[in-house]
Amino acid sequence: MWHFFRDFMVYGVASILGKMAAIFLMPLYTSILTKEEYGAMALITSCKGIIDLFSNLNIHSGIARDYYEEGINRKRLVSTGFLSISILSLTIMSIGLITSSFWSGNVLGLSEIFWPAFTVMLCSIPAGSLMSYFAILTRYKKKPVSYSVGTLLQLLIQIGISVYGVAVLRVGIISIFYGVLAGEIIAIIYFSLLNREYIGFQFDRDLLGRALLFALPTLPAILAGWLDSSMGQILIGKYVSVEELGVYSIALSLASVFTLISTAFSNVWTPFLYENYKNPNFKRNIHRLFSIMALVLVMVSLFLSLFSHEIVLLLSNDGYLDACQYLTLLCIPMSFYLLMPFASSGVSITRDTKYIGISQMAGSCGNLISLFISIQFIGILAVPLCLAISRIVTYLILYKVSEKKIGYSLPNYFFIILIAVVLTCYVFVKNEASFTFRIITASISLGVIAFVINTRYDLTNLLNLAKQSKSHSVFFPEKRSDCSQTKN
Repeated sequence: MWHFFRDFMVYGVASILGKMAAIFLMPLYTSILTKEEYGAMALITSCKGIIDLFSNLNIHSGIARDYYEEGINRKRLVSTGFLSISILSLTIMSIGLITSSFWSGNVLGLSEIFWPAFTVMLCSIPAGSLMSYFAILTRYKKKPVSYSVGTLLQLLIQIGISVYGVAVLRVGIISIFYGVLAGEIIAIIYFSLLNREYIGFQFDRDLLGRALLFALPTLPAILAGWLDSSMGQILIGKYVSVEELGVYSIALSLASVFTLISTAFSNVWTPFLYENYKNPNFKRNIHRLFSIMALVLVMVSLFLSLFSHEIVLLLSNDGYLDACQYLTLLCIPMSFYLLMPFASSGVSITRDTKYIGISQMAGSCGNLISLFISIQFIGILAVPLCLAISRIVTYLILYKVSEKKIGYSLPNYFFIILIAVVLTCYVFVKNEASFTFRIITASISLGVIAFVINTRYDLTNLLNLAKQSKSHSVFFPEKRSDCSQTKN
């Protein structure tokens, strides 16, 4: 477990830098870009999500699943994934460029001034797919520091070009997508060099079929995830206004603080799961990890909700104050999403990934039905609330299936605490509770939660044991594979 937390912190640094940069750039962008430009950027980014899905068919997950398998020819495996993703993404990009005016104008309803930005986004599809693939390979080589360096390099290029275009050249949101494209190209060069021993022009139809057998059942889940995260934004843009979508996108950006944890967690969770699920201590430690993560999420949700007013004003301006309410409610679905890997552990281990698609489609259907009904009555507030319904349904289905498959249990009562905390904070925000009252409430609540974490899970002893473990884990003392000994 020490290796888990160590890698979590290293990957977390890389993730935090990217997300925090986006948040800290928000004052600059909101002072220059209009609400309409923010909304257009959100629509284009949402569209990119569904294009990414078809540009790689989630093949990288199938390749990753077999990366540690004994007797596998890694060069043939990695090369097969590389060639497959390259061909798919380039094909999708070509089709998109030919029909770009239809998608940007008729489907998204964007003004013609934003069509060039949409075109640049299409050009970034192959680059994004390959960058993600090579970055995943770096993680599976157990090189968290090298991974973080590559992520930082990509980030610096992206920010430099984006800021220069927005603040100096004043060319609008197109410079942001140019920044993304340039950063991804540089990252591809870096990560591919780190994995050059596995890259070649070897293609194995059987390995691709095995990867697709694992990956394809997850596509409905990814599609459902895109519908959950993006359909609400598209409906706001088409049926409310692009300007109001700009306000909601500010709340989403601020809620990305959850992805600071989520990205770092997902980077280490999958290798941890596949490498240790046969260990006799696995169920006990997954229960412990879940409890700690859940309590941390309660603390994060409490802080973001109680001080949403100050956070929005600090990072934007009073024209975006409605984002406070959206940010508070978004804490619920974001928390459920972050803990979803725990619920899907059983189906991932047993390769029965069809349940990921079934659960996410069920949640997505609940989201869309409730969204179409409620948005006409409560407006934009329906979007985060219906998203929460979707995430809860998905989580419960996955957990019940995993519980039957691997016989573990998770303390899900933490979710009741989380929802109660967020809704109580929403009442305070809605009624504009005084800053003093919110400070006192936050201090007492955070103190109690910190005390519970330290006493119930004995973090002092955990850290002491972690320091003593050095090169091996005291929680998983059994012999580890050679791959786990790889150093940066």
